[in-house]
Formats: sequence, C-alpha cells, structure tokens
Amino acid sequence: MSKRYHHGDVRSAAVAVALAITEDDGPDAVTMRAVAGKVGVDHRAIYRHFKDRDRLLAEVAVIGYRNLLQEMEAADGEPGLVADFTVSIRFALARPHLYALMLSRPREVLFDGAELEADVRAMLEHLMRSARLALGEDVDSAECRDLVFSALGTSYGLISLASSMTLAPRTPEALEGFLTDQVSRVIEGQVLRVTGGAK
Repeated sequence: MSKRYHHGDVRSAAVAVALAITEDDGPDAVTMRAVAGKVGVDHRAIYRHFKDRDRLLAEVAVIGYRNLLQEMEAADGEPGLVADFTVSIRFALARPHLYALMLSRPREVLFDGAELEADVRAMLEHLMRSARLALGEDVDSAECRDLVFSALGTSYGLISLASSMTLAPRTPEALEGFLTDQVSRVIEGQVLRVTGGAK
C-alpha cells in the first residue's frame, strides 16, 4: 500500500532515499523506480518533483557540497588550502560514492542556475579565499583559480585511482596520509612558483 504524504514530503523523502542508495551502492544504483519503491509511492510521483534522474541526483550532490563545506568551515587549526583539502580527502575516503557523484554531474545540470550551482559556487568561493590567503592579496585571481584547480585535479585523480584499487594497497590511515601529502606538495609547489617563496 502506498504511503500518504503531505505536499513536499515526497520530494524530501526521495532525496533522502537517493542519498542512502548513493552512499551504499553508488549513484548508478539510483533509479526513479528504485527510489519510488523505497519511498512507497508510484514512480510517477517522483517525476512530479524531478524532471529526470539527473535532477534528483543533483539534489543529492547539493547535500554533499553543503556537508563538505560545513566540515571545512568547522575544521580546527589554521585556515588554508592544505587544511581544506585535508578535510576534502577525509570526506572523499569516508563517503566515496557521494564524493564521486559531486564531481561528476553533467555541466548542463551543474550550471543551470538551480540550487546545485549555488552550492558549487559557494565551495569554489571558499577555496578561492583560501588560495588568496596562500598567494597574497596582490596576486591575480587567475593564479588563485589555477591553484584551486591544480589541487582539485590532483586530489580527485588520486582519489579516483585509490577507489579503483590501482594504487598500491595501504591501510586507510596510510592512504589518507599519502593523498594529503601529495596534494599538499602540489599546493606548496604552486605557491612557491607564484610567490617565489614570499608573499
């Protein structure tokens, strides 16, 4: 028997179920019918709230970006890009399917003016502020952007390799340490290239 929902409940329930499926089995396991079945409604009820599966997964990605940004902002110690990516790597290793989903949304969904775009931009603005702290106020914004994307690319690439088991086997602690060290070296090298060792 289908459950009775008040207006809006189906939408929030569908997002919660899609998040749970993503975290457990990966985003490929998220289908509109699977979500509807777990929510307890006909799959057509899900389509009343989401145009398609990509829009539903975009709402899951929103949760991921908000959670990660909150963790970055709440982190102990000195603020900065290395600290941000230490948090990001820890998040990615603890929630690999959600992290992969966050960084793999189609561009037409990522930048369509909806909620996900605002959260992606909030994350990038936070990282840009951290890059500015590392490089100095007088450095061109393009250098800050290049620093952020160098760190993002290194982090995402190494995490993807780790998740596909093509990196040498390591304990979880050793893997986190290795990834953090590698990304830190990229950040430090880029900062040295731009500043020459002094801001």
